[in-house]
Amino acid sequence: MPATGVDKAVRQRGSANELPQHLENDFDRQAFVPRLLVLAMLAAATLLEYGHGHWEGHWIVLVIYGLTTVVLALSSRFAAGQSWLPWVATVTDAGLVVYVTADHLPRDTHDLALATDAVSLFPAFLLLIQTGLRLRRDLVAAYAGIVAAGWLAALSMIADSGTFAAAGPSPLATRQVLGLLLFVTTAGFVFYAVHRMRLAWATILRVQWDRMLLSHFLPEGIAAEVVNGEAEIAERHVCLLAVDIRGFSALVRERPRREVIGTLMEFRRLVHDSVSHHGGIVDKYLGDGVLAVFLHDTPEQQAESALAAALDILRQVDGWKEHVHAPSGVRAIAALHRGLVFAGVFDDDRRAEFTVLGPAMNALSRMERRAKEAGVDLLVSKGFLRLLQPSTRAGLNMQPVGRRAGDEELPDVLSVHPVGAAAVSQPRLAAVPDSQVAIGRPVCRDGGQ
Repeated sequence: MPATGVDKAVRQRGSANELPQHLENDFDRQAFVPRLLVLAMLAAATLLEYGHGHWEGHWIVLVIYGLTTVVLALSSRFAAGQSWLPWVATVTDAGLVVYVTADHLPRDTHDLALATDAVSLFPAFLLLIQTGLRLRRDLVAAYAGIVAAGWLAALSMIADSGTFAAAGPSPLATRQVLGLLLFVTTAGFVFYAVHRMRLAWATILRVQWDRMLLSHFLPEGIAAEVVNGEAEIAERHVCLLAVDIRGFSALVRERPRREVIGTLMEFRRLVHDSVSHHGGIVDKYLGDGVLAVFLHDTPEQQAESALAAALDILRQVDGWKEHVHAPSGVRAIAALHRGLVFAGVFDDDRRAEFTVLGPAMNALSRMERRAKEAGVDLLVSKGFLRLLQPSTRAGLNMQPVGRRAGDEELPDVLSVHPVGAAAVSQPRLAAVPDSQVAIGRPVCRDGGQ
């Protein structure tokens, strides 16, 4: 069977605390320009003033680094995501910095006046920042460690040669030691910044993961409230929509199990998309039935949205039946009601569930049962109809549906369908006057009519 969204989410769980791979996939391609800038600065310094070191060897190193930069940029396209690529790039950058730093260390006091002495520090700090942009602490630590060790080794070699002793500690030794300390301090700040950024990313990714996981079990719009701790239980006015499939039991008996499940999933998607499109929330799936709630906006807007969703679903049922080759006896019925309910996430420390509770829910279940008994496609309560705009009611044909024995707590209900569209299950009758919709005594304990 095809993998569900939850299956895919579970397989991706390991990456919830890791940075997205796409942050590294194109890094070396994007780092091509900063590396070329380093090369340009070093080349310009070499052409303008190069007072010590091996001039030819310096150019050879720059050419090798340039070719390596091109190879890394190309490799990032074909070997994106490979673990060795960031390490090769980091070691290459550190190697260039060590060479340039060592090659530009002053041999005597005359070298302190060279402009290239300042330029030699440029690659160390620029490439340190670039390495930090990878947001990987291990690479920052490796780069800083290689550069610091190489710099210290070069200083030790010059100290053994007697250069510092001849020139005195003030002009040479102090300057170079302070330069090394400056680099190490900067590297420490970059490492700390990367660490803080990774903690922030990890928090964001965990929240996204929790929201994604909850979205498979909680209605849309509620998962975010749960993650933010805002989904408290409160009394709210809602409009309720119950949708059910008539004839589904016969379909189960006639079709293979896998085919029946696929048919049901398509119906659920149809209902879910219509409800979401009109601003509602699918509360739960009950076998072949769906319960949706409209709890945002004003009661009047809730009613308009709920009715639009119900009519949209019923319009699409014929297409769904044709697609799944359902028998003619299979059809959808819907019931609409309104009332005050307790809505929120109910958590008993064993299982948390977003749902709505209240007498209006009990009335809705009675309405759904009555719709099945009466064979109507869309059943609404008078209380719900009173919330609709007069222009909306004028576009509906309405017929009262009487009670049966045991229906004392059933709200006053009517079968409705749009004007100009013949009812599927019953002859079209005259519309109920607005006065009959707006007037009525409460006949159920929740006050709905």
